[in-house]
Amino acid sequence: MLSLILIAPNTDISTRVLIVALKSPFGGKSTAQIAEETGLSIRTINDIYARAIKRGFEPNRPLKILPEYVEDATRSGRPRKQEVVKEEIINKVRLDRYGREKSCTDLTGELSHAGFIISSITVWRVLKGAGFKKTKPTRKPGLTQKMKDERLKFCLDHKDWTIEDWKNVIWSDETAIVLLHRRGGYRIWRRAEEAFIRSCIRER
Repeated sequence: MLSLILIAPNTDISTRVLIVALKSPFGGKSTAQIAEETGLSIRTINDIYARAIKRGFEPNRPLKILPEYVEDATRSGRPRKQEVVKEEIINKVRLDRYGREKSCTDLTGELSHAGFIISSITVWRVLKGAGFKKTKPTRKPGLTQKMKDERLKFCLDHKDWTIEDWKNVIWSDETAIVLLHRRGGYRIWRRAEEAFIRSCIRER
């Protein structure tokens, strides 16, 4: 009696299991009969059966067909284009402040010169998949080390002041003056945790 043991919800796999079961001594069907019933070629049927035996199927023992006997093998081949150029794209973006400001079209042009033929939408998908967003740069004042030391000293000198002490201080408004630099209207590529690294900061 034909007894079939299988856990294989995939229809294609189920067809292969049927072929192995019918072609085994328990099924008793010829390859030509199986081909007529399944609509597959004789060569395909023989390949499926031979692969099952190679993977551990034993036709002369109580019939037990496991999914791994008939599943598709992992395909080797050329890696996806995104995987090949992913590091190249990310390195170009993270190289410096100018790299972070580049558009996907700019990056596509640079990659083409390096021999990578890729579309701008693929560049966008790679960056999005790597956690990058096009966002406004972090704004910080451009301070020299002397300015930083003076600010730290001021904070330490006044750390014990009370609210009443600070009521005697008048703070003047700050006015930003930008020379030889465009104002606003541009964004940079960065990950969420990169907001305060040097290439993501624009001094004011």
